[in-house]
Amino acid sequence: MKSNSITWKIFRYNMAAIIMLIALITIVFNIAARVYIENDAARQLNTIALRAEYTALQKGSDFFPEQGMLSPPPGSSDSASKGNDDFFKFYFMLDRSLKQTLSVLNADYLLFDSDKNLINSSSEGYFDIPEILLAKIMRELNDSSVSDDGKHLKFDLLGTEYIAVAKPVSHKNTFGLGWIIIYSSLQKVNHLQYMINAMLLSILILSSLAVAIFSFISAKKISEPFLYLSRHIGSIAERNFGTKINVPIYSELEQFINSINIMSEKIEKYDNVQKTFLQNVSHEFRTPLMSIQSYAEGIKYDVVEAGTATNIIIDESKHLAHLVDDLMYLSRLDTLEENYHFTNLNFNDLINNCIERMNGIAINNNIQILCGCSSEKVEIMADHEKLSRAITNIISNCIRYAGSKVEIEFKSTEHSKLILLIWDDGHGFASEDLPNIFERFYKGKKGNFGLGLAIAKNVIEKHKGKVTAQNSESGALFIIELPLL
Repeated sequence: MKSNSITWKIFRYNMAAIIMLIALITIVFNIAARVYIENDAARQLNTIALRAEYTALQKGSDFFPEQGMLSPPPGSSDSASKGNDDFFKFYFMLDRSLKQTLSVLNADYLLFDSDKNLINSSSEGYFDIPEILLAKIMRELNDSSVSDDGKHLKFDLLGTEYIAVAKPVSHKNTFGLGWIIIYSSLQKVNHLQYMINAMLLSILILSSLAVAIFSFISAKKISEPFLYLSRHIGSIAERNFGTKINVPIYSELEQFINSINIMSEKIEKYDNVQKTFLQNVSHEFRTPLMSIQSYAEGIKYDVVEAGTATNIIIDESKHLAHLVDDLMYLSRLDTLEENYHFTNLNFNDLINNCIERMNGIAINNNIQILCGCSSEKVEIMADHEKLSRAITNIISNCIRYAGSKVEIEFKSTEHSKLILLIWDDGHGFASEDLPNIFERFYKGKKGNFGLGLAIAKNVIEKHKGKVTAQNSESGALFIIELPLL
């Protein structure tokens, strides 16, 4: 898969979207999961704290002496033994109440009196906690203001996160219990989050792999028509114009495919026209050149008279120059090099000028040019020089094949169009020649139409008009349509 191919670009964009989606899901999920777990841990601690508070307050009076009452002497063995047993039982009872709540937390508790002194059983240190943890809890408790409803504490100790709930209960009892602190490490919670992330990552990797494979296949399917188009256009470059694209395509490419097929047809037609044109133009040049060469050799070897040969050579040279001029003019018309200068013209004057220019040629050929033009003034927007040349070329063609006369007539229509009719009394066109008379150097049965009619058609179409030819009852008929002002 090439780096600059459509397949790679589609696949790359899809993969970028997948990676961004994975990153976004992971970040949002972790934030949401962490907030939820911490809130749930705090809720669980509250539940445990309420249960422990209830147990301590309900059963504490059975193990603690009432304030103001006499207890056994501190030094007596009975006093020490009884006190230790009572505290031991009390701690076991609270510990059991903590285990009754289902939780992901490994919760533990601390009891303090009203002066924040730890109340603990001395029985073999069973309920002792690490001093560093006790110091940290005491520091957090002293640094925080605690309301009557309690306070949530969160702190780190030796890389382990802890969460705690401090509940003041001194105002709720009379036996000296001041604080109940329920605490738990979040190690189990962190492990749970790690496992969830591992499962999430596994699911995302498998999903991404499946989506990547699907994306690659989809990208390949999408780019397949372009690869076929590339091969087809390559065949057009090799001058294979006959084939059309016949593959299932997307609706977005339908117009593009149709344009390529139309382009292929037009290029094929243009290529055939060019071949015909080159054949005809080579023939048109070859005839006068051979004539010039023959008479030049005749002069050299005194085969023909110099005066006759010289006149023929001059005439053929002029004919060649005229052909070259027409070719150059037509070439300029086909490109953007030839600028049109449109002005407001009196069409009556333009036709009269064209008739005057062609009248001498018509008289030499014993042809009469008749104009049945209206006296009504008709105005158009046109380039005077180019439109005059187009019309004179058509008149010249009619003079060449006319029997005795050429007639010209024009009129305006209700649809803001000017209709110009030019016809002769000759034999007209052969039916097989009619579709091709405006082709360059098309040679019909009755002679050579040359470049004049091709120039006329090009100029008239540039004036947003059209020209057609047909046979009338008396001969050939040319119909020219031009827009009026």
